[in-house]
Amino acid sequence: MTPGRVPVAAPAAAPGAGDGWSAGAAQALGAVLGAGALLLPAALAPQPGPWTGVAVAGVLAGWCLLVAAAGGTADSGPVAFVRDRLGPGPARAATALYFGGFATGQAGVALGAAGFALGDSGWRAYAAAVGVLCSAAAYAWFAPRGLSPAGRRLRLAAVLALAVAWRVLGGPLPGAGTGDRSGWAALPVAVPLLFGWVGLEGAVPAAARRRALGGTLLGIVLAAALYSVLLGPPPGASAPPPAAVAVEAALGLGSAALCWTYCRTNLQATAARWTELTGRTRRGGVVAAALIALGVLVLGGAARWDLPALLIGPGAATAALYTLIAVAAVRRPRPRPRPQEPTDHDHDHADRDRVLEGAARPAR
Repeated sequence: MTPGRVPVAAPAAAPGAGDGWSAGAAQALGAVLGAGALLLPAALAPQPGPWTGVAVAGVLAGWCLLVAAAGGTADSGPVAFVRDRLGPGPARAATALYFGGFATGQAGVALGAAGFALGDSGWRAYAAAVGVLCSAAAYAWFAPRGLSPAGRRLRLAAVLALAVAWRVLGGPLPGAGTGDRSGWAALPVAVPLLFGWVGLEGAVPAAARRRALGGTLLGIVLAAALYSVLLGPPPGASAPPPAAVAVEAALGLGSAALCWTYCRTNLQATAARWTELTGRTRRGGVVAAALIALGVLVLGGAARWDLPALLIGPGAATAALYTLIAVAAVRRPRPRPRPQEPTDHDHDHADRDRVLEGAARPAR
């Protein structure tokens, strides 16, 4: 999923800013690509096949056009987009979907990190994933700041380089897919595949910005092409020779370290959603999200789930969020109340019911 972003209010874009094709494509790719470029090939390849990714991308492109025609989400953010058309209740539901999807998703990120480090996905990986999750949560507790923009760009470049390296060497994760998949094989692979598309919901420009919208659609095509390559069968041979042990270990440790940084920044972003929902402290949100992810890990370990099963939760939350935004897109904006002199009673209700707008494109 996407690079972590500092959970603060997203400023409105300046008129004409980012209206070129290249800027729109770069924004879409920066919003979508992230840890999913490592985790999805480790979890799914080569099962989905190219057509599944193409079908998901086609649906998302149509969804993007629908939302763009309604004004887009790039300026105000997806939660404000829902609130302006459906009201505060559905907006809180959107925030809750962010929180639940991100909290459960960190179980998959932690298990992926452990799998990369150890080279398997069995009980040892689950035990190590608990350590990954707890250390990332401790760091998020004491260090509220996320990566700088330059750091996020560098991390994304490192993720893509590692994903390509795994692909060239014949596979993204030694030992991936060795678990029992009989319990989830009947489920549509498109659900966990949506884990890689979180972020697009906050990067849709208005239809009036035609060049930016065209660039966003181009970014969807490019991301879909990348995932099709990463999730497809290895080129040239059905069973390519494994990488040298030293190279394989280096790639595994580098991938594990990057997944750990995503887990940490995702917990920070999830804590911001907790604050929006409850009005309580960020640190409480870190603890709540970490406990939910830990519960998913314990349940997954007991049920012997593999990584794809852990991605069903965040994938389903993503599907529900995109559906909610699509419903909002077909509704007209709600009339705004006339400004009037506020009273102390009004202030009390506003402080209690206000839905804060977090990062327009949250971390994955």
